[in-house]
Amino acid sequence: MNTVRNIKFILFLLISAFSANVLAEANPKVIVESATDQMLMELKANKDAIATDKTIVNGIVEKLLLPHFAYKTISRKVLGKYARKATDEQKQQFADAFKGYMVRFYSNAFAEYTDETVDVLDAPDFSKAKRVTIKTRLNQKASGPIPIDYKMQRSGESWKIIDVTIEGISLVISNRTQFGNSIKRDGLDTVIAKLAYKNKTVAE
Repeated sequence: MNTVRNIKFILFLLISAFSANVLAEANPKVIVESATDQMLMELKANKDAIATDKTIVNGIVEKLLLPHFAYKTISRKVLGKYARKATDEQKQQFADAFKGYMVRFYSNAFAEYTDETVDVLDAPDFSKAKRVTIKTRLNQKASGPIPIDYKMQRSGESWKIIDVTIEGISLVISNRTQFGNSIKRDGLDTVIAKLAYKNKTVAE
């Protein structure tokens, strides 16, 4: 009888945990809070190791942050007008290369982490929205809070980040300008090759 009761209790815990995960995935604010908290915990726990090997941050970012980004959507927005003429293969290659770029970009930012805290502000009503912006504030000791806002889009029962704005500067728009100039000058294939090479050399 005790064994049966224990099994039922374990099943109840598993179902409760699953339900909590589903609710978290359906709430864009919780997704940002959870990812941010996990990132800061990992950075703090590995602070000494990161001081001597900053590439450790790459793995942390790829494991905890990147799964919440719709990197294919972001890369397509970054390509802008050049996406219309690109082949499906080129779009996929650019998306994969840009994913590596995002890992490097955020790893460089988080490698300088010095026990800052992040406040996630109250989210607007998202019950019927297809997109929502989750506003956060990075609290730095030497200066005032830095606004970091996450534009998110529904993805099935969950939400994915499709842009990040830091102090009013959009990740998508700033990179669209940067990569657009490079594509115009060198061509898309060359830009993809350079991105892929940079990703590989940094990983090594």
